[in-house]
Amino acid sequence: MRKLATTSTLLLAATALCGATIQTNAADDYLIGLIAGTTGAYGSTGIATVNGSQMAVDEINAAGGVDGHMLKLDAHNDNASATLSGQLYQKLMSAGAIVIAGSPDTGPVTAQLAERHRFPTIGVVDDGGLTVNPNGPTSPPNPWVFDFGLNTFAWGEKIGEHALKHCPDGLAVLHDPSTYGQGGLFGIQLAYDKAGKKIAMDHTITENWSTGATAGLMPEVNAIKAAGIKCVDVWLTPQDQAAFMQDLHSIGYEAIVYGNDETNADDTFSSLAGDLSDGMITAMLTTELHPSPELLAFRDAYKKKFSVDATPFSAGAYDSIKMLAQVIKDVKSTKPEDLQKGFNAVKDFKGMTGNIGFSETSHITITAAQVTLVKHDAKSKTWVEVTD
Repeated sequence: MRKLATTSTLLLAATALCGATIQTNAADDYLIGLIAGTTGAYGSTGIATVNGSQMAVDEINAAGGVDGHMLKLDAHNDNASATLSGQLYQKLMSAGAIVIAGSPDTGPVTAQLAERHRFPTIGVVDDGGLTVNPNGPTSPPNPWVFDFGLNTFAWGEKIGEHALKHCPDGLAVLHDPSTYGQGGLFGIQLAYDKAGKKIAMDHTITENWSTGATAGLMPEVNAIKAAGIKCVDVWLTPQDQAAFMQDLHSIGYEAIVYGNDETNADDTFSSLAGDLSDGMITAMLTTELHPSPELLAFRDAYKKKFSVDATPFSAGAYDSIKMLAQVIKDVKSTKPEDLQKGFNAVKDFKGMTGNIGFSETSHITITAAQVTLVKHDAKSKTWVEVTD
């Protein structure tokens, strides 16, 4: 997940596909293009994104569509490949998509193409953060990206605030080099800057997103022990988080370990780490911790439809398609500039992730005020609210 758009050459290569003749869909269909990695390290997130979007499309169509038009979802697996993601974006535009949803894996690519072509990108787009606001949360957002995923700034800030209170020997942060990992670091740094403190250790870890193979983290574990640091945020894949817990345990070193927004999105981390997952701290949507009747009904319907549990990513993707349908009705158009204005005007939309909306200065639905710190209890296999 969360691969950087590394060069302008990559985007130029993808843009070359723009010369293709625009193909039209059935007159009554509104095509929604979706890009999400359904294989690799973050495959479960991609599957949840596709499922949540499809569930919304099916419900909307069953109710008569949008102003008489049926929605059609065309989903593709980018498998954490920035090049493939760019090609898919162009292909879907050429096929007549009215918006592109995603990508959770390669959001920087789809975000840059959205701005380049002035074309709406919605849904789970690399968990917001630096992908949407490249210069930080107070900077102007990408005007064409409307993110319904989680928010690395929010998760990082919450974790940073807790670490300031409980980590007098300092905090180490291990993170991937993408906008996803850098976004989490940015959020943690926000909390530390406010307190006039510095992060004790900042190490970048290169991971294998396409296969999910774990990185060698024992050198990091030994470095943290040698420095006497008793708190570490492992802003990596759930697989690597579990591997870190095993390495930490193998040398008998005790530390407070923090995660990220993927840690508790599903049971990948807790299943792999087993009893060693006990005490892991991260955050989760407050709506997930204290679900509304609507969210409980969504979870039940989702489980019946797909035979797997819903996640925050499936809920966010579902919200994005539902809001798109509302925006089309409001603006009575599917032109890119009209949809952009329509999304910017949405306030207090009642979604599965809470009451959400956008403005010209805010293009991420989730803020730090909407998340709660939680700790894993391995015995009960649940995440419980952190009260200290």
